[in-house]
Amino acid sequence: MQTRCSIEIEEPCPMAMTPQPPPPPPPPPPWVIQFNRTSKPVLVAPFDGCVRWDETPDMPALQGKRCVGRDGDWSLMLDEVTNGCSLVNFANTSPSTPTVVALPPLPEDAPDLFLWFGCALSTQTPPDCTVFLDFVRDKSLLYCRPGDPEWSRLPVELAEVNDKFDGPITAGYQGKVYATTMASLVAIDASAPTPSVIRTDMGPPPRCPMHAGYKCYPVPCPGGELFLVRCCIFGDPDVVDLKVFLWNQEDNVWGTVESIGDRTFFVGRCTFAVGAVEAGTQPNCIHVLRKVCDEFVIYTVSLDDMTFGLRIVEGCDGDEDDDEDQVFWTLPTSFGLKDVQAIDTIHDVSDKVIQRRIEHCLGEQEKEDMMMLNAASPEERQWCDLHTDLSRLLVSKISFIDFLHLKAVCKRWNSIESPIQHAKGLPLLMTPRVAGRTKDDLLEVFDPMSEKKYNIRVNIPTSCLQSQGSQLLHFTKNGWVIVSRGGDQMYFLVNPFKNYPDGSHVIALPLLDILGLKGLSFSSMPGSPDFVVLAVGATPDNEVVFIQTWRIGDKEWKEEILRNVDVPFFMATHSPVFLDDIVYFLDMNGRLGVVDLNVEKVEWKVLDKPDQPIRGSDYVYTIRKLNYSYLAEWKGDLVAIIRENGNFGFIRILKLDRSRMVWTDLEEMEDAAVFWDRSNALIARPACGRDLCNKVYFPSCTKTDDGGQAYYCLKEQEYYPFFCDKEPMNAIWFQPNF
Repeated sequence: MQTRCSIEIEEPCPMAMTPQPPPPPPPPPPWVIQFNRTSKPVLVAPFDGCVRWDETPDMPALQGKRCVGRDGDWSLMLDEVTNGCSLVNFANTSPSTPTVVALPPLPEDAPDLFLWFGCALSTQTPPDCTVFLDFVRDKSLLYCRPGDPEWSRLPVELAEVNDKFDGPITAGYQGKVYATTMASLVAIDASAPTPSVIRTDMGPPPRCPMHAGYKCYPVPCPGGELFLVRCCIFGDPDVVDLKVFLWNQEDNVWGTVESIGDRTFFVGRCTFAVGAVEAGTQPNCIHVLRKVCDEFVIYTVSLDDMTFGLRIVEGCDGDEDDDEDQVFWTLPTSFGLKDVQAIDTIHDVSDKVIQRRIEHCLGEQEKEDMMMLNAASPEERQWCDLHTDLSRLLVSKISFIDFLHLKAVCKRWNSIESPIQHAKGLPLLMTPRVAGRTKDDLLEVFDPMSEKKYNIRVNIPTSCLQSQGSQLLHFTKNGWVIVSRGGDQMYFLVNPFKNYPDGSHVIALPLLDILGLKGLSFSSMPGSPDFVVLAVGATPDNEVVFIQTWRIGDKEWKEEILRNVDVPFFMATHSPVFLDDIVYFLDMNGRLGVVDLNVEKVEWKVLDKPDQPIRGSDYVYTIRKLNYSYLAEWKGDLVAIIRENGNFGFIRILKLDRSRMVWTDLEEMEDAAVFWDRSNALIARPACGRDLCNKVYFPSCTKTDDGGQAYYCLKEQEYYPFFCDKEPMNAIWFQPNF
C-alpha cells in the first residue's frame, strides 16, 4: 500500500523576519590632490562638479615637504632641506597622526627635481616593501627598503644604446614593477630584498601613423593582465589621440584592444585601474590628468563611442614651474575622507546592445520604405513620375544626405548630375565606428544642415592587413578619403558614397614607411592624368624632409630625401596643397616650402618670401612651440589657418598676397566658412539663407545655445559655446562628390 506524504512549509511571519542591514555605500570615485608644501593640500572632486573641496583637514606631516610620488595609499615625501624621505599614509588614521615610515635620505648625486617622475612600491605593506624612484633621461632606477642606510641604484641594460627611462613607473602584482623607456617597457622583479630586471625587450606597440609625440603608461590589473595606454600629444601638450594595448604573453607583442570592459583607468603621475561598479565610475573609460596651457585638465576618453571629454580642474595652482610634479590621482579614503558621497554614473552598454542598435538604425529606413511601397495602390502616382526638371530644383534646397536619397529614388533621378557645389550644403563630419562590433566597417556621418546622423558601410579588404583595429581618417578631397587601419602601415583611398560591387571605390596603396609623418594629400580625382598621392615626413630636428609619391600602377612609393640647408623649416603638421602644378608646404613661422613633382629631379626649396612671422610679431617659433597650422586653397589663393594651442586658442585666417608674397589677415570671410578638425581645415561656401559664414566650425559634440554646431566667430573673436567639453576622437570634415 502506497502512501502519499505531503510536506507543508511554514512561511515565517513577516513580523518575525530579521531586518537586513542596508548594503554599504560604494566608495567614492578618485579625486585629484595637489601637494603644496603646506599641511593642507588641495583636494578636488573631478566627478562632482570638478571643484575644490574646502574642508581639507590639517595634515602636519606634510608641512614643508614635497611629494615625490604616490602609490596606492602611500605618499613619498621629501624634505628638500635635509633630503630626508618618508612614506606617509593617512588611510584608517587621523589626519594628525598618520602612519609614517622613514626612508634613507636621497643621495647627493640624484637628478634634478624636474627630471623626477614618480615612485612605485613592491607591496602596500611597508616596511616590508621595496621603494623605487625613476627619473626621465636616466638609465637606472633608485631603490631602497625601509631600514636601509642609503638608496641603491639598479642599472638596466636597455635593448637600444640611446634608450633612456621616460617617466611612468607603476607597481604591478606579485611583486612586479613596470617602468617605461623611450623605446620599451622594463619589467622588474621586486619580490626579493634585492630587485632584479626580468626583461627589457618589451618593445613599443606599432607607432601611431598620425602623431609623433606620445607618452605611454603601463596599467597592470589584478587578473594579471598588463595594459598600456598611449596618449598622443601635440603642442603644449594637448592630448589628441589615445590607444589601448594589451600585452600578449604567448606572442610577446602588444595587441590593440577596443575595450577595457567594466574597468576605469586613471592615468597620470599615479596610474591605476579600478572596477567601475566598485568605484562608482563610468566603465570602459580612461581619465588622463595633465597640465595644458597652465591649466590642469582631465581628458576623459570613452571607448564605447570613441569620444574625448575635457574638464578643467578648478582650484589647483598652475603658476609654479614644478607644480605638475605634485598633482596626482588619489582615492579619498587614502586621506581619511570617507564621508564623501559617490555620484551616479551611466550604465554600461554591451557590445551586443550596440550592435543591435546599429543594425536597427541601418535597417529602419529600409523597412519603412518597404511598408510604404506595399501600402501604396497601383493607381497612386510614384515619385519617379515627377519631372526631372522639377527634381533638379530641389537640389539647391537640400542637404548632402538628402541629395543621396533623391538620387536613390529611381533611375531617372539617379541621372541628375548636379555638382555638389550647387547643393550649397555644409561639409559632413565623418567619424569611424569602432571596428569589430559589426561585420562591416562603418563610418558615422553627421549632416550639420539637417542635424542628423547616418551610417555608411565601407568594406576595406582585410587580406592586406596584419592586425585589426579602428580606422583612422587622414585627408579628404573630391569625395575621396585617405584611410588607414589598425596598427598597420597600410593606407587606402576610399570613396564612401560610391560603394561599387567591384570594389573600385577602394584603392589599396602600397605599404607606407616614412619617418615623422607630417601630412598626406593627393592632387586630383583618382584616374585623372595628373593624379598623385603624396606623403611628407621630417626628422625631429626638421633638417631632413622625406617626400614619398605614388601614382596609379606603381607597386611601391617613390621616395625623395631632401635637406633644409639654408633656412630652417619647422614644418607644420598639415596636408600639403596642390596649386598650379606646385605642391606647397607650410612651416610654423609662415614660410612656404615648394616641390615641383612634374620634373625629373625633384628639388626642395624654401621660398624667400613670405618671411614675416604669421603671429604678426617678431616672435619666431622653435621646434618646442607648436600651434595648429593648416594650409588650404580657396578661390585660387593659398590660405593659412592658425589656431593657437589649447581649447581657447586665438584663431587667425591669412591669405597669401602672391603679388607681394606677404600674408595678409582675413578678418572676415563674408562668403565662406572654415571647417577645422585635428587633421585638416577646409573652406566651403555654406547654404544660402543661413548665417553660417565668417565662422570656424569644430568637430565638437557640444552644441551652441540654439542647438547648432560649435564655432569660433572671426568677427567677434569668440568661441560659441565658450567651452567645448566633448568631441570625437578621430573625425574629419568631408565634402562628397556625387
